[in-house]
Amino acid sequence: MLSATDLTLGYGSHILCRHLTLEIQRGECILLCGPNGSGKSTLLRTLAALEDPLEGRMERDAEILLVPTGIPKVKGFSLREFLMTGCYRESRWSGRLSREWQEKTDRALSQLGLSELAEKDLSTLSDGEFQKGCIATALVRDPDMLLLDEPTAFLDVGNRVSLVRILQQLSQDGKTVLFSSHDLADSLHVCTRVLGLDGKGRFLDSGPDAPVSRRKAIAKDCFGGVDF
Repeated sequence: MLSATDLTLGYGSHILCRHLTLEIQRGECILLCGPNGSGKSTLLRTLAALEDPLEGRMERDAEILLVPTGIPKVKGFSLREFLMTGCYRESRWSGRLSREWQEKTDRALSQLGLSELAEKDLSTLSDGEFQKGCIATALVRDPDMLLLDEPTAFLDVGNRVSLVRILQQLSQDGKTVLFSSHDLADSLHVCTRVLGLDGKGRFLDSGPDAPVSRRKAIAKDCFGGVDF
């Protein structure tokens, strides 16, 4: 679905990572980990074609969408309207979506267990509910690959566990999922692969379908030997 060859990531003269080579297949559930400032967000934006690498080559054979961090809860929009704003390019001249896209919106809400919250104002949603809503906005467009930047940040334990299990289920249903997270205890057991940036320019890859021991070893190496 996606391959990267000998990428150099960074900005200006500041290099975050060199010699990054990667292939991603359909149905993988991948955790991206590393310390703050190591380049996780830059890598996600590069994979989503929102940012160019300083060097190297990218090939994509899939529709890839990124759910960024820090999306604001805007008062005055229902959750359903929030999802529909992501489909504005598909709207008719009147601004209305076709029945097909309305059904896709309903399906995404159902997939994330949000159907009963569809008419609630965004500002009244809990952080966990809103984060699931952000993922649903991407699912409406039915991408082949979903990238998520810190989706479990600021969530309580229950919502973190719920969310990573949703990501696991999406991959089991055939969606490729790549998400960055610092919540390694929750994430290491649901992912099938770990990618790591150690903050010193190294890129680490457990390989697909890696055992838990290998995934833990990559995470440990990224954080200077800290065990999880």
